[in-house]
Amino acid sequence: MNRGKGGRQGRGLAPLEWLAILTLLVAAAGCGAMNRPAAEIGPDDVRIPPVAVPMARIPDGPIPALFMLPAGKGPFPAVIILHGCGGRGPSQLIWASRLNGWGYAALIPDSMTPRGVDGVCEPEAQELVTPWDRVGDVGSAVAWLRTKREIDPRRIAVLGQSHGGTTAALATQRIYDGFGLRAAIDYYGPCVDPDKHGKVPLLVLVGGADDWGQPATLCAAYGTAAQPDEVFELHVYPGVYHAFDNPDMVRTVSNGHVMEYNQAAAEDSFLRVHDFLDRWLKR
Repeated sequence: MNRGKGGRQGRGLAPLEWLAILTLLVAAAGCGAMNRPAAEIGPDDVRIPPVAVPMARIPDGPIPALFMLPAGKGPFPAVIILHGCGGRGPSQLIWASRLNGWGYAALIPDSMTPRGVDGVCEPEAQELVTPWDRVGDVGSAVAWLRTKREIDPRRIAVLGQSHGGTTAALATQRIYDGFGLRAAIDYYGPCVDPDKHGKVPLLVLVGGADDWGQPATLCAAYGTAAQPDEVFELHVYPGVYHAFDNPDMVRTVSNGHVMEYNQAAAEDSFLRVHDFLDRWLKR
């Protein structure tokens, strides 16, 4: 399986650069069909202490992250956002702003920088940082969020894109029940090891034409193997490619795989994610 997926995400950005990007993104929302609600405040640049997690190689130092809160008075439910194999970039900031608009706090860990790499999209780099390693980042992020008075420690979910999507799916395994996640969302990351799936509700959204890791095929097989009491939802968008939720992704070929934004699929997926999160985190 090609585990290092994701495509262009961009280099790491300083908080002021993120604020400038967020301003442009919100302004652009008024000129197009994308709904990108503005966050009330900009991202806080934070450092997450790594914790030991089974199957994960944790970094030696803190995990850089961006932390964004919605308007209003907490404690808020929170969503951990996991970037693709190219590292943290504007696509995750768009997601954080969208989640803030829905009333969720957002935390965006940078899994690459503390491990001394920019990305792992190339085949020869894929073992440098694996989706299993990044489950450790999820555990560390959960532990950190539970120390924040603004966050409801009982209502934390994870949403991953591509390489990070596989990590989000892995974080639902029974061995990680101690994380206490309430939900997980996998955008176009292959689903593996269905026999290890636990009780965390998992939503998977993939393009039918996406051949980077064959997520539609693998996740369909995963769903077939799921037990009746395990919540697993899969939606496949026919003819849609990798990275379809990223409005900045013009048609691109990376490592032989097509990546392309698809507005119709993206907007439908946002409705599904919003409903899924509200169903499992706000009840």
